[in-house]
Amino acid sequence: MLDYSKLPMGYVLGKRYSIINVVGVGGMSVVYGAYDLETGETVAVKMLDLSACETDAAKVEAERRFASEIDVMSALSHPNIVNIIASGVDKGHPYFVMEYVEANTLKDRIEACGALTFDEIIHYTKQILDALIHIHSKNIAHCDIKPQNIMLLPDGNIKLTDFGIARFARSDQRTITDKAIGSVHYISPEQARGEKTDEKADIYS
Repeated sequence: MLDYSKLPMGYVLGKRYSIINVVGVGGMSVVYGAYDLETGETVAVKMLDLSACETDAAKVEAERRFASEIDVMSALSHPNIVNIIASGVDKGHPYFVMEYVEANTLKDRIEACGALTFDEIIHYTKQILDALIHIHSKNIAHCDIKPQNIMLLPDGNIKLTDFGIARFARSDQRTITDKAIGSVHYISPEQARGEKTDEKADIYS
């Protein structure tokens, strides 16, 4: 049985995306760099990893959240957001394809250089808010705004990423997830309490 958390180099998803390497590993997913055989471009492919799920209920919830992430990202298109390109299923295993962003995070920048300058704060914050205006206009709450999810491109622009716990603001209200607990320094009080969460939580973060 194929282990989707350790796909071999050269494995082709959907007869189009040839796996190059692993670029990131999360609690419930793996992100691969891949070569698009049709366009010749490098892309990022996010695969759901169910190996950490100990029960069928946990697997169902992980699959539901992954499908929700695809729905959320498909509703967005903005220069300051990592955009989805396609989604598919490989032998019953869901995945989606995103633009490939080779950049450090805002967290990396702060840890390496210390506090941002005033000009940097204004420059980055404006772009983050531009991205949030677009997200919120679609009635979506990101729910995990933090320096680790802000990519700093070489040209000085930013890309907001990781919509793993984002949701449509008027959808079912869910309690805090393990992923959100890991972002405890940035989540709003109502999100930490497992209460109703909407766009205001992103502004707090």
